[in-house]
Amino acid sequence: MHNLAMLPLGDSYHALANDLLVKCEQQFAVKTFSRGEVILQQGDKQQYGYLILEGVLAALHTTESGGQKCKEYYFKDEFALLFANWLTNTPGLYQLQVVKSARLIAIPLAVFEQPDWQQLKQHLLTQQLVFKEAKEAFLLLNTPEQRYRYLLAQKPHWIAQLTLTEVAMYIGISAISLSRIRQRLNLS
Repeated sequence: MHNLAMLPLGDSYHALANDLLVKCEQQFAVKTFSRGEVILQQGDKQQYGYLILEGVLAALHTTESGGQKCKEYYFKDEFALLFANWLTNTPGLYQLQVVKSARLIAIPLAVFEQPDWQQLKQHLLTQQLVFKEAKEAFLLLNTPEQRYRYLLAQKPHWIAQLTLTEVAMYIGISAISLSRIRQRLNLS
């Protein structure tokens, strides 16, 4: 890893997730989704954010040629939402898809405009900004091997829940490149 102090990458939402859960558990139902289900189509406007109680979601962009790019994976205790599209009220640039069977609470985004939700909204936006800065540093300041080593050391639960192809997509390399890194590290 780079010598710079590393901001925590992802899934540091536990306290915020608990605040969200307390605020919404009496109001909104828990729903179960299967692997492969799309809960937001690319190009649709978001109506909900999803608090993940179990499982994994992905924000995926499908290209005109049919390829896919991964913006993000969302794990337990995270709030899955396309923030920029929400804040600008624009159609989603990505689809939200279930990667590993999930139990979710769908929270209508309209509630975040209510006065008693404003503090929670501010905390959510602050956390997202910190996370995005951390991910930007992770991707820009480290080699692919350093990124993978970081995930091995700091996020083994991510690697356990994702396929190697999904891990490769997240760190911005091909599955073949990840295979070569794993061979060098004697992990194949």
